[in-house]
Amino acid sequence: MLKHHHSFGRESITAGLIGASVVALWFLILDAVNGQPLSTPSILGQVIIFGQQAPVAYPPVWPAVAAYTALHIAGFLLVGAVLTKLFFLADRHNIARFALLVFFLAFELFFYGVITAFFHGTQGYFPFWAVLVANTLAAGAMGYYLFRIHPAFRRGLAREPLGS
Repeated sequence: MLKHHHSFGRESITAGLIGASVVALWFLILDAVNGQPLSTPSILGQVIIFGQQAPVAYPPVWPAVAAYTALHIAGFLLVGAVLTKLFFLADRHNIARFALLVFFLAFELFFYGVITAFFHGTQGYFPFWAVLVANTLAAGAMGYYLFRIHPAFRRGLAREPLGS
């Protein structure tokens, strides 16, 4: 039988970077379609990092883009670590697969809720559907990466999908 060796750090970082990249690419595409590339990180950086209530939508404010990008990556590295830990646990503990489902639902709502509840300067810039699609794509990409490299998880999922 083949023995699989996993690195929590490597897998966490990879999963986090995958999620961050997918969300960034999604919003870059939406911004470009609207003729305002990089407006999303610029607005979020101005509001969340610099505390502005009336952000400039375009042209991008480069310090805000850089600051928000760093926060975005750090946040996704944390999400990648939590998701990776749940996959590690789900390899051995059936109930952790249910926790993955709960984590996915919380992940979907958390970012949008924080942005709309605490940062009034972002109101009207980020429709729920765009955030939902971004987070679903990111969760799917991170989950696919971890699913692919965790054969014990796949075997357990085939036996008991949400645990016992």
